[in-house]
Amino acid sequence: MPAVGCPVVDAVNTNPKVVSLPRGRPKASEATVQLVETLRRQVVDTLRERLNVMFEGADDLLFEFAERATNNQDRRLFFDTMRAVRMGRKNMSDQFSEIYSASFGQQGVPAPSPVPGSEQELSLQRDDALDLDIAVHNMATKAEGLYKATLWEIGARLKHLIDEQHAPISAEALAPATICLAFRKAAETLDIGHDVELVVFKLFDRLVISKLTDLYARVLNFLKLHGVRASASTATAYRGAGPMPGDGGDPASGTAPPQTFANTPGHSTPHQEFRAPAGLAASLMMSPGIDAQTLASLQRLGAAPATGADVDRLDYSTASLAADLAAASLGQPIAGWSPRQTTAYVQRVNLVGHMFNEFLADPHLPSDLRPQFDELRMSTMKVALKDIAFVVDPDHPVRGLINELATMASTAKVGGPLHLDRIADLVQQIQKQFEVAAEALRKPPPEIELLGIDQAERFIEQQMAQTAARRAAIVRKVRQIIAEELQLKTQGVTVGDEIRPLLNSLWAPMMAMHLVHRGPDSVEWRRGIDSLDRLLAMLDPAREDLRGDAQVGSLLAVLEAEFKSVGLAEARVGAALQAFEAKLKSITPAAAATTETATATAGSEIPESPAELLELLIQPGTWFQVFDPDRNERRWMKAVAYYAGLDCAAFAEFNGSNTLLLKSRMLLDDLLAQRTLPVDLSPTARTALDRYLARAA
Repeated sequence: MPAVGCPVVDAVNTNPKVVSLPRGRPKASEATVQLVETLRRQVVDTLRERLNVMFEGADDLLFEFAERATNNQDRRLFFDTMRAVRMGRKNMSDQFSEIYSASFGQQGVPAPSPVPGSEQELSLQRDDALDLDIAVHNMATKAEGLYKATLWEIGARLKHLIDEQHAPISAEALAPATICLAFRKAAETLDIGHDVELVVFKLFDRLVISKLTDLYARVLNFLKLHGVRASASTATAYRGAGPMPGDGGDPASGTAPPQTFANTPGHSTPHQEFRAPAGLAASLMMSPGIDAQTLASLQRLGAAPATGADVDRLDYSTASLAADLAAASLGQPIAGWSPRQTTAYVQRVNLVGHMFNEFLADPHLPSDLRPQFDELRMSTMKVALKDIAFVVDPDHPVRGLINELATMASTAKVGGPLHLDRIADLVQQIQKQFEVAAEALRKPPPEIELLGIDQAERFIEQQMAQTAARRAAIVRKVRQIIAEELQLKTQGVTVGDEIRPLLNSLWAPMMAMHLVHRGPDSVEWRRGIDSLDRLLAMLDPAREDLRGDAQVGSLLAVLEAEFKSVGLAEARVGAALQAFEAKLKSITPAAAATTETATATAGSEIPESPAELLELLIQPGTWFQVFDPDRNERRWMKAVAYYAGLDCAAFAEFNGSNTLLLKSRMLLDDLLAQRTLPVDLSPTARTALDRYLARAA
């Protein structure tokens, strides 16, 4: 008989089956053991699939990293990692499966034995081990944040399984830290250097740990399906918000094999990138109340006097509706509303409130726009109360518009104060276009449609995707602005390969941080632009007067301080500045004629003709304040297209209606007179428009 707590290896199955037999503790039933074994096998198989995806995608990702590398040493590191992954993938996958299977049981994974060697070797090993410990800790911490709600519910159900059914499973079996630690120990079997191992960890983080949403959702559904309830001590807080979704039935009994992930219902889309946190949709749909932030907004609006269009409808204004919604969410009866109608209204208010809470939680949303988005919350609620399609149809025009406004607002700081003012005006004007009269919502239809939990989950998941898209939009916009600034500044300047790392790997990241956190009108942004201008001027062979020792030393000191102030690596900063200094010393005035010729052609990529200018400005989907000559007023409209053959541009309102066609000459005249204003232009488009306006003036 094996020792207590040791793994028992099944003679038929080479995967270790962990059975823990602590003294004084009842033994788990055969059905529970079989349940745990099925869960273990399915989790291991799923993780192996994710590892295979990582191995298959490693070449492309590492090759991309190598192309981006700014020096041969980094490039060689990525190619070495590619070779190590190709050669060791099968062994690493087998080791990972074995180690993780062992950790699924209660005894966990034994700590690694110390490696003998000299004091210096041990010191180096400790330093390397610390780096790996930090990498594992960071991966696990990030994953715990990503899957917090689902992990909490899985943990509660595992606790019940262990405490009540004495299941031979570790409470931490599915914790991200357990998975990360198993991978670290598997990676130790590769004969690779410390730096290569860290790159392998980055691959694992990006292609496995960041893609565990489906695994955890399947595990949770598996536990629910087999009647594994949450432990009473951990479920109390959750149950306060409503019934635990999926509860029901007794634990599996008998010897019937448990269902596997493959035939578990509810997961027909395993590659779905976003999944609503477990229980959130159920709590929003089943709870009679709403969140504190939305309730406070409704109460504040309900206490305000009627304004604007509501003055003519004092019998039932937007404030009246807000007060009724707040009261209904607190369980108070509303005259003329049946329980079904009240539930339907509170459901929709809950989802719209959750949507706007996400908007307002975005740290990139400028403080000046926050009050307007809080006001927009009520207008959007009225749309959802009138039309359930706002929730169930991801292509609903108002829903798409709200998400678009949120994206524009999150990138407003990057565009500067003028852009911020125009976004504020746009939010106000667009709100008027879809405003619904409160009187029309005073008495809901008797058979108003209730929302299902699955509909709420899809809405939340779609909004999660929109949130990720907004973050990506900020990154894209910042990269575009920085790239175009560099392109415009370096036109006509000979910038050798020695200077590219300084511009692309130091100056560009620094300016991106300044742009995101402080905006283009900040002191830091202007200082960075000034430093770039000085740097490029020194590269002009004709400006020997700028390359004196004192001037060069001053600029190098400024650049070093700026780069270090945003946390860029000192070694990379030092190497890039040394390369820049060496480049300056190699410049001779003899090349001045070539530079003058190049300078004469600078800016040749900026459009010169009106047609080229309009093709650059009229990008489909971009917003303009367009002067409508028929109405003699400005209208907020989206660009549809520029038709060079017809010599005209087309604009439309947010829902695609009321198309406005303007002849090119008329549009250019309105741009010149500032009757028509673009909302946000890239640096290239802004420069092109400014040059056109300057020539026309």
